[in-house]
Amino acid sequence: MNLFETEFLFCILSGFFLFHSIERLSDEWKRRELVFLWTNITGFGFIITESLLKWGIHSDLWNTDSIFGYITRSNLLLFLSYVTLEERIFTLKPSRRFFVSVFLYLFWVGVLFGIQFFQKTIFVQDNTFILPFAISLGAFIWSREMFWSFEENSPKLGEDSSRLVYLCFLPATFLVLSPWKFEVSFYTKVANILLYGISSQIGFQFVSKFKKESVPAESEIGIWIGAITFSSCLGTEILVVLPLAILSGIFGRLLYSYLSSLSWSEPSIRGVVSFLFPSFLGIFLPFLLTEPKDWVHSPYVLLGVQTLYFLSFYLAGAFSFGLILLNKQK
Repeated sequence: MNLFETEFLFCILSGFFLFHSIERLSDEWKRRELVFLWTNITGFGFIITESLLKWGIHSDLWNTDSIFGYITRSNLLLFLSYVTLEERIFTLKPSRRFFVSVFLYLFWVGVLFGIQFFQKTIFVQDNTFILPFAISLGAFIWSREMFWSFEENSPKLGEDSSRLVYLCFLPATFLVLSPWKFEVSFYTKVANILLYGISSQIGFQFVSKFKKESVPAESEIGIWIGAITFSSCLGTEILVVLPLAILSGIFGRLLYSYLSSLSWSEPSIRGVVSFLFPSFLGIFLPFLLTEPKDWVHSPYVLLGVQTLYFLSFYLAGAFSFGLILLNKQK
C-alpha cells in the first residue's frame, strides 16, 4: 500500500471509534447531540486549519495536506474527547456542553504537540507514542471517578463487545499518528500490536472463566491492555512478549475485580484498566524488554525521563479535568 491507501484505510477504521461510542448510548437524543458536536468540531477545525495555512502558519503535525489524514486524526481525538467524560457530558447545559467539547478537542490536539516536544527535544523510550494518549485519558478517568459521581444505568452482567470484530483494530488505529507510517515496516508494527492485544485478551478472559463470572466489554478491555502495554517495546522477540502479554491480561482482570470491590462505576473501571494501568506498565517495560544498547539514555537518566514522561501527561490531564470540573452542574 502507498501512503494515500494507508490513510484512507485508517480513516475508515478510525470511524469505528465514533460508531462504538454512539453504540453505547441508549438515548436517541444523546446520539444526535454527539453527532452534531462531532460534525461541527471537525468542520470548524478544518476551516480554521485551512485559514491558518493561508496566513502562512503550517504544522507538519496538524494539517489538512491529506483530507483522509485530517479526518483520521480528528476522529481519534473526538473519540478521546468523548471517553474523557462519557455520558457526564450530557449533564451540562447545551452551551457549556459545546464549549467543554471544544476544550477537550483542543486539549488532545495539544497532546499531539506535547508528544512532538518529547520526541524531538528530550527523547523517550517509546516506539509508537500511543502512551501519552493513554496516560492523559487515564488521568481524566481517574479524576472523573474521584470528583464527579454520576448515576449510570447498570449494564447487564456479561454484556460483551466480542460481537464487534472491529474492536481488534481500535488500538492499532492510533499508530497512524506515529511518525513512521511512511515505512513499509509500519504494517508489521500494526500486526504486532494486534497480536499483543489478542494475547492479553486471552489472559483477561482466562481469569473470568476461572472465576466463573464475566464482565461488560471484557474483549475490549483485554485488547487495549496488551496493545498499549507493549507498544513501547515493538521489535522485541515475539516469543518473549506473548507470555508477558497474557500475564498483563491476567493482572488487568485482577485489578478489575479489586476496583469493583471498591464500588467504582463500570465506565471508570473499564477506563482505568484499559488505559492507565497498561500505560504505566508501558512506561517502564523498556527496562525489561529493550536491550541496554538500544536505550536512548543511560539507565538513571532514562528512568528520570520516563518518569517525567508519565507525570507530564498525567498532570496535564488532571489539571484540564479540574478546569472542566468548574463547569459541573451544581
